[in-house]
Amino acid sequence: MLNTVSLHSITDPAEPNHSARAITFMPEYSLVRKASKKIVLPTMEGFCFEKVKDIAYLEASGNYTLLHFTDKRQIWVCRTLREVEQMLSEKAFARIHRSHTIHLKHIKKYVRGKGGHVVLQNGVTLVVSAGQKDLFLGALRQYFGN
Repeated sequence: MLNTVSLHSITDPAEPNHSARAITFMPEYSLVRKASKKIVLPTMEGFCFEKVKDIAYLEASGNYTLLHFTDKRQIWVCRTLREVEQMLSEKAFARIHRSHTIHLKHIKKYVRGKGGHVVLQNGVTLVVSAGQKDLFLGALRQYFGN
């Protein structure tokens, strides 16, 4: 079943009487990225194809990003943190700091504080900045449905 929305208040200035026309928008066919199981990572040597579910967190380092995986592997990518974030599913990843984005699936614990910190399932502890705290908590609620 298609969800459609009609917009009746859009006018065409080319029409002499400026009458309103109805436009139908179908969200299922819009340019929304579909969540992918693998991601293509541009590295110094070429391209790596990795499973998104295996990414524990991302770490910024200038114009490069270091991807940390659940099996302790690390891959340097020739992209900024923001560019790598845009390649990933928005709902599964959350920016917690200027230089860290985490995969919400791999959170073991969140400890409150000014910003607080998260402990991931692999034992890594990362600081949540005070400026990102509210956005991070909102992403947690959305991801885990609370």
